[in-house]
Amino acid sequence: MSEIKNPFTDFEPLFKQMQVPGVDMEAMTATYRKNVEAVTAATQAAAEGAQALIKHQTEIVRDALEQMRLATSELSAVKDAKELTEKQAELAKQAFEKAFTNVKELADVMTKSNTDSLEIIQARMNEGLAELQDMMKKVTKT
Repeated sequence: MSEIKNPFTDFEPLFKQMQVPGVDMEAMTATYRKNVEAVTAATQAAAEGAQALIKHQTEIVRDALEQMRLATSELSAVKDAKELTEKQAELAKQAFEKAFTNVKELADVMTKSNTDSLEIIQARMNEGLAELQDMMKKVTKT
């Protein structure tokens, strides 16, 4: 696997070379670094959410296969047509209810993953706006 390149190596020298009167380039570099760290954290949260989703889907498939095995066993033991029809209807109802529950659980996992990622970005945006306001106050004072 290739090494991840440090994104700051390209921009730090550039920021340090820029001499804009009244602008703290160190603060700009720190802000940029925090932005990249927030995006990295949000990406990590999304990846963890995707892993949780895959894990849950795997559990659903395993459970479905087991339920299918049990249903086949139950249906093969039935002796008359009326009982077979009733058993099939009961199993179909159970399967539908289970599928509905599974879809809801998967949606909940996806919602949590998205919320976790967006909260990280939103917090950084709020923090970044506060930093920008502070920088602007310093610039206007000089």
